[in-house]
Amino acid sequence: MQVNKILIISLCFLSMKASAFNKDFTIISDKTPYEFNILFNSMKGQVKELNDQIKLVGISEDLNRNLGFLEKEHIFLLLKSEVTKSVLEYRFEKTRQFDITTSLIQRLESRFEDQQRYLTDFSKWIWRSLIAELKHRQKLGLITQSSFNPTLFSGDKKAEALRFQKYLHYLMPWIDQMDNLDHQRFNELSVKVSWEVLRKINDRSLLFKNMSYAQASESTQLFNIPVKLQNLTPDKVKELQFLDQNKSLREKALEERTKATDQINQIEANDLSPLSDEISKELENESE
Repeated sequence: MQVNKILIISLCFLSMKASAFNKDFTIISDKTPYEFNILFNSMKGQVKELNDQIKLVGISEDLNRNLGFLEKEHIFLLLKSEVTKSVLEYRFEKTRQFDITTSLIQRLESRFEDQQRYLTDFSKWIWRSLIAELKHRQKLGLITQSSFNPTLFSGDKKAEALRFQKYLHYLMPWIDQMDNLDHQRFNELSVKVSWEVLRKINDRSLLFKNMSYAQASESTQLFNIPVKLQNLTPDKVKELQFLDQNKSLREKALEERTKATDQINQIEANDLSPLSDEISKELENESE
């Protein structure tokens, strides 16, 4: 009983302390493709370190300045192609080789089914995209129960098989990660890949801006970056986090304390442990 009480009050206390990355920091343009949107939103949910949050805001500010003047089709194509290309070109230190067969596809589909509820949206996009590539070749008759071998085909099918063999240079490292990593490590990998994607997009966006002779008089913002997140420094972010945590703290504390009290009222007063007493006092102090 005491353990349950401690847990209840501790969770209430911690829920007040938790401060997520600013919810108003969002993509607001229809010029960005689905792949980029889920990459950005997954990054927002994954980056916890202060420096990484500053870095993400900084890149978003750059993209607003460097791409906002372009037409929708140019931005859309740039972001969509760069996300896909950068994912496929991501370099891994070691890669196992696999027999490309229908059994491999089935195994990957089974692993994805088991893990997908724990994966970020961008991780799921990578999984689904890679499996879709393999299933497309299966429909073409290139992947069968036997190990893929382009020399076994002839005519147009052989030409298609040879192209697929070259493409496997990019797919095989990802197949290895999908077959080997659990959901947590795969999500961590997708964050690393996302940083590389954003770096390349940012580099290309600056190139676009520098090479453009005719920029639009009005620039569209791709991201809504709240004023308090603009031109961030580590000290400023720490200050903002403190302000966010204490904003409406009196109301939050009252609400959480009420919830905890409803639970505690069902417990004998002399049954409260010293630890839960201390946490209760902190809740009281925070609300004053």
